[in-house]
Amino acid sequence: MVLRTLIDDYLGCRANKRRSPDSVHFELHWERDIARLLGDFNDRTLVSFLYAFVNPNPRDREVIACLMQLKILQHHFDLRVRPLVEEGLTGSTFNNRVGYGCDRAIGKVRDDIRRVSLNYTRDCYVIQRDIRAFFPSTELDRSYGAYRRLIESGFPDGEERDDLLYILMRVNYAYPQDHARLRSPRFRWDDIIAAGKSVIFNNDPKHGACLGNQFWQVEKNYALAEFDRFQVDTCGLHYTRFVDDMVWVVENLQAGLAHVATSEKMLMEEFGYQMHPRKRYQQHYSKGVTFLGAKIKFDRIYASDRAVRNCKMTIRKWNRLVYPSMLGHFLDSINSYLGNFKHKNAYGVIRDLVDEVSPKWEKYCHYNDDRRCFEANEGYKHNDILKRKYHFKFNKDKRKKNDKTGNRGQKERPVLPRQRQGGEAEGDGLRGGQDRRGGGHEGGVRRRPLAEEDVARRDQRGRGRGGRA
Repeated sequence: MVLRTLIDDYLGCRANKRRSPDSVHFELHWERDIARLLGDFNDRTLVSFLYAFVNPNPRDREVIACLMQLKILQHHFDLRVRPLVEEGLTGSTFNNRVGYGCDRAIGKVRDDIRRVSLNYTRDCYVIQRDIRAFFPSTELDRSYGAYRRLIESGFPDGEERDDLLYILMRVNYAYPQDHARLRSPRFRWDDIIAAGKSVIFNNDPKHGACLGNQFWQVEKNYALAEFDRFQVDTCGLHYTRFVDDMVWVVENLQAGLAHVATSEKMLMEEFGYQMHPRKRYQQHYSKGVTFLGAKIKFDRIYASDRAVRNCKMTIRKWNRLVYPSMLGHFLDSINSYLGNFKHKNAYGVIRDLVDEVSPKWEKYCHYNDDRRCFEANEGYKHNDILKRKYHFKFNKDKRKKNDKTGNRGQKERPVLPRQRQGGEAEGDGLRGGQDRRGGGHEGGVRRRPLAEEDVARRDQRGRGRGGRA
């Protein structure tokens, strides 16, 4: 690998995460760290840069992430291998794919219900299943073998193939049990260990995927691609999958349950995954189905009760922390919920949530009803805070200061003059010239209002007919 390639990968990797702590720390000495990363990679002496923490929302979950060095290599790997992965996927899996996502998955389930029920005129049923411990139960040898065969079939023998296979080996066999640093207190893992869902404390070195790595998020799509093709192409079912959540929409409930039982057996024997024994749902479509934080009922999509409840708890937490330094965190947190709700039938829910926000925040931000989100007030935006704190001068501020036209640097463009009935031109032909109602630039000739013109015109006609002056 050459330096120019690694720099391009770094610039592409940091595009959407430049304010994250890992990205900021790496960018302080990025030239030095890029050179070190390139030397370690070419010498094949790369080490794992892993750390682990517990995310408490919506429930305790172990997250194993990596530093910026390994993120750059995963970005390089994804750019080159993702096209080959997409060729093997169906249109029924929606996580970590460009143009897909949660909203598309929810919409597909709604469309499947409408299609099977013939526009809600006949019975159909929704069957929902969940894979138990999807990431911790991953077999590393199976995932490595599948990706190795994909790379060897898609890339010719050479340096690029060797580089991709080396990245695959280092990321797949990262061994977080030995190399991950704990950033949360040890007691935060107690409930996760009791449930058997910890990769670090419960798993042997041959099992366990790192939730929080881009490689494993995409690998979970490719790992069950054959299972998805069996459901959609072979059986012709209305099937949707998002990571480990699966939904079938069937016309006959008993036949659907029999097929799902066969699928569970296939999933266990051929892929090594087991369905969760308690997370099972099968009901008539009129009862509604909760999927990815949304409640689907007939043709409407509502926000789930748990998501609304979590948003209210978050607002009450931020109402106790009304400080200018907390404004950015407040906007990121609340707008993430509102951005999720505004794509659903939840206008009343959003209105009630906005009313929950303390009036003290009005000094620093306001609610934009058109965009349905909170925005920072003038003087409290991110760039304004940086200018006050570090005395920065941005280029756009310099352009605005030197702009003499008063229209944010836009050039004065001529427009076609208006024509009167006799054909003569009206106005001076410049943007913002004489208006028909008597407006115009300062210093221009102001015409009489239309009401006065009408009175004068009627008086003139009266004098021409012999009336009184």
